[in-house]
Amino acid sequence: MQIALMGIIFKLCCLVAKPYGSVRRWALLNIRLPFYLKLNDIAAINRLLLDANFAETRAILQRMAANLGQDSYIENHLFVHNARHDYSNLTIGKKAYVGKDCFFDLSERVTVEDNAVIAMRVTILTHFDAGSSDAAQLFPKTTKAVLIQSGAYVGAGALLLPGVTIGYGALVAAGAVVIKDVPLGTQFAGVPARAIQRVKLAERVS
Repeated sequence: MQIALMGIIFKLCCLVAKPYGSVRRWALLNIRLPFYLKLNDIAAINRLLLDANFAETRAILQRMAANLGQDSYIENHLFVHNARHDYSNLTIGKKAYVGKDCFFDLSERVTVEDNAVIAMRVTILTHFDAGSSDAAQLFPKTTKAVLIQSGAYVGAGALLLPGVTIGYGALVAAGAVVIKDVPLGTQFAGVPARAIQRVKLAERVS
């Protein structure tokens, strides 16, 4: 009897939550987001994205001109930094996966091709600026795009620095710091990341 009652209460909660979620999403996309767009307050939109649930995350990305492929799967709690006017510098291909708590620096283009996987808490940087520090004399300000090719895997907590390409079918280990291109079919690990072995690749489908 108690189990049956709990089941009824659970179903009632689902019925209440479903329209609430729809109303919340409608208000987010039709009131809050347009208001911040009119003000050109990208920082506020970034905060909306950070606090969005799964369905809202995809809706905000699409409204902000990110290029999302069919059946791409993007977890919520996504950090976006240095988006100037929209998210058009972000491309996520078909059947690609982006895990929770990932950080995208959109100073330049970030492209995640079809079937690529980015695990949780991956950080992708596309710019370097040492500001007024002494390091600026050695390392000038730069912006470079990052490309993650089809079928590549980037492990949890990895850091990709500006300008790197993760090759087709390559594997970047968790926690790796990638400072140079990862050749196709290669496994990289370490700080800084280096090649440790080749990966057996499936036949590439064009």
